Amino acid sequence: MRKTKVYEEPGLAVTETLAELEVWRCQQCGQCTSVCPSGRYGGIRTRETIERAALGTIDLANDEDLWLCTMCHSCTERCQLGVDPATVIAQLREAASREGNLPSHFRDEAKQFKATALSFPNTGMTKKMRKELGLPELVVSDRALEDAKTIVKRTKLGRLKLD
Repeated sequence: MRKTKVYEEPGLAVTETLAELEVWRCQQCGQCTSVCPSGRYGGIRTRETIERAALGTIDLANDEDLWLCTMCHSCTERCQLGVDPATVIAQLREAASREGNLPSHFRDEAKQFKATALSFPNTGMTKKMRKELGLPELVVSDRALEDAKTIVKRTKLGRLKLD
């Protein structure tokens, strides 16, 4: 299995990224689409997305289909040509978010994580459920919060405009 490369250069062109991911290998066989749980229910059409990526015809600023992927990686497991559609979609999502195309629920979750090191609010309901399940109260230590802030700062999440 190919290791995913983490790109540090903020200006790396999407076309260069897709070339490095060898999207050109895709033969449009549709095996990725046939195993996609999202696609089965009217969500992302993986084969079509990879085709549009290869042709450079995705409007990253407006494409909503990219956000329908569940990131289960079934498509990548199925691809016999090593295209890694899940990583292609993740890279397209990253580029789309830089264009301002980021669904509000992802934006809210990112803001929540940046502020609290949690991806969800620690509400009264959460506290009640944890108590019922016999789990300790959820408390984020100062160290964990600082570590999360360091992660945000060192990754592209820190560069993403969320307001």
